Amino acid sequence: MKTTVDTVAVVQWRLDLADFASVEAFGKKLDEVLFKIRCSSKENLLVAFPEDLVTFGILTELKAAGIENVGLEEALRKYVNKKLFRLVIPKIRMGTWVGAVFNNSTNLMEEYFSLYEEAAQKYNCFIVAGSGLVADGREIYNEARGYGKNNSKTIQRKVHLIDLEGKDGLGLTPASLDDISLWQTSMGTVGVAICYDGFFQDIRDKLQDCDIFVQPSANPGPWTKEQQVDWLLSAYESVQSVSHVVLNPMLTGKVLGIEFFGQSSILVRGENRNLGYLDTGALPNFVQIAKNPVEEEILMWHL
Repeated sequence: MKTTVDTVAVVQWRLDLADFASVEAFGKKLDEVLFKIRCSSKENLLVAFPEDLVTFGILTELKAAGIENVGLEEALRKYVNKKLFRLVIPKIRMGTWVGAVFNNSTNLMEEYFSLYEEAAQKYNCFIVAGSGLVADGREIYNEARGYGKNNSKTIQRKVHLIDLEGKDGLGLTPASLDDISLWQTSMGTVGVAICYDGFFQDIRDKLQDCDIFVQPSANPGPWTKEQQVDWLLSAYESVQSVSHVVLNPMLTGKVLGIEFFGQSSILVRGENRNLGYLDTGALPNFVQIAKNPVEEEILMWHL
């Protein structure tokens, strides 16, 4: 007979430039969020954060260079002009200025990821740390990491890229489908599909029958009815075909001229709480859903 309670939590994080003023500032905010969650869960806990939270750690570097409150293209241009000497060799190696910037900021990205790793130990829980842009050799990937008790870890990279991430955008490299695997934890097997990956059957097949499916997301577009209906093809589809429990944390807010919208959710197969996205009406399987597509919220569910 089970004597412990497993709790899952989803963090809908609203971007705020103040949180990225320094690595320490972000760490303080992260600690506040996890302390609040841990106070409501005394036993086994998994917390999921949105896509690209680590990516936006680059704002710390931009701020240090005196670049704030501008769009992505202007920020990149100004940063390259200021740091040209440091970026020339990385540019030759990586092939793009975006790749050069994140290659040059590898240590900063690792500092941000390390905050989650330390938090997982401090709060004795499992954390899916959203994702960040990680340079590897001559390539740059959108990479999610999981950290847990007893130094349990996983790394998952995004296979299917949206236009913003592709060769005509940020110039990321799509990961290999062969690298998608399950994370073995004391709460069961955890599958991680970064945002757009959660829409594809090849990813679902690789993560089939996991105990908990996590889809860290960042939707760079208005949360229209059409977008909500389209989103049902991802996390909502996955709770019916991949896992009994699906977590979909979403990023909100605006930085570098990019604005994110979405309603984070927790879905459990077979449950019916009369919940749904703002314009879709009530649907089965949703057990928690963010009330607002732009504000910060924490969702929790005891399994």
